[in-house]
Amino acid sequence: MGAATTTSRRTALLSLGVVVVSSSTTNIEAANAGEMMVIDSRTFVSRAMQKFERNDVEGATMDFDALIEKSPGSKPYLWQRGIALYYVDEFREAEKQFREDVRVNPNDTEEAAWAFLSQMRKGGEDDASSSSSLKKAREEFVELAGRDSRKVMGSVLRLYKTGDEEAKKTLESLSKKPADSTQSASDAFYASLYLGLYSEALGNAEEAKYWVKKANGTPYGQRASGDFMTSVAKVHLARRKWDVVDEDSDKRTTGGNVEVVSTHAFDSATRRLERFPFPESYSMRIV
Repeated sequence: MGAATTTSRRTALLSLGVVVVSSSTTNIEAANAGEMMVIDSRTFVSRAMQKFERNDVEGATMDFDALIEKSPGSKPYLWQRGIALYYVDEFREAEKQFREDVRVNPNDTEEAAWAFLSQMRKGGEDDASSSSSLKKAREEFVELAGRDSRKVMGSVLRLYKTGDEEAKKTLESLSKKPADSTQSASDAFYASLYLGLYSEALGNAEEAKYWVKKANGTPYGQRASGDFMTSVAKVHLARRKWDVVDEDSDKRTTGGNVEVVSTHAFDSATRRLERFPFPESYSMRIV
């Protein structure tokens, strides 16, 4: 990297609020900068997530990259960055992000699922046939160290990893369940979303459109706030320019309030062990 490029990069990072510590910085200044990094990291992630939710995916990606520039150790925790990269068609980098994420979150099916999706889309870039891309993606499927505690993700894992038709039927069944509890509310959303993402990866655009619209139309997708994945469903529709309103979407109400806690949550033991440093989701309520 030349001097001009380095200067330009430093200027860009400073404009984003990144602390740049030069070799001439005193020890005291460096220590203060380190404290600022700890404080600012959460702000960076929150800001990037908010940009993503507004469909400013490019801006979100820049914020995530700026954070990694100043704090390289944050990278394995930035699963949201992988999703942002996916939606700006940076499939190779997205796949790398999800595969690296597994180091700190070895039980999360969603990391493996998004690595698979990214690899499938990357395969399209290489002009590989759909069948060969699918075969390669399954051969190189991310191996999880443990078991995801979310039951719906067991079916997602089997479908993505092996193409198991019974797993697909289970997800289709879950997508139709009325939201009469926290679990059924989130299961209907997640089942629909991952059926849609899977269909798109296999090149079935109309089927993908149906399922992602259905996910967005579920009570969880429409009314739960604080789960980043509900924003993913909305952004997916916006980026594909698909109409959000769909008569076939499952819009059954709960008949009352349902307390919901984000199901996209890192394994609690892993979070305690790694001292997961960034905001993810908050308690939420369907009303």
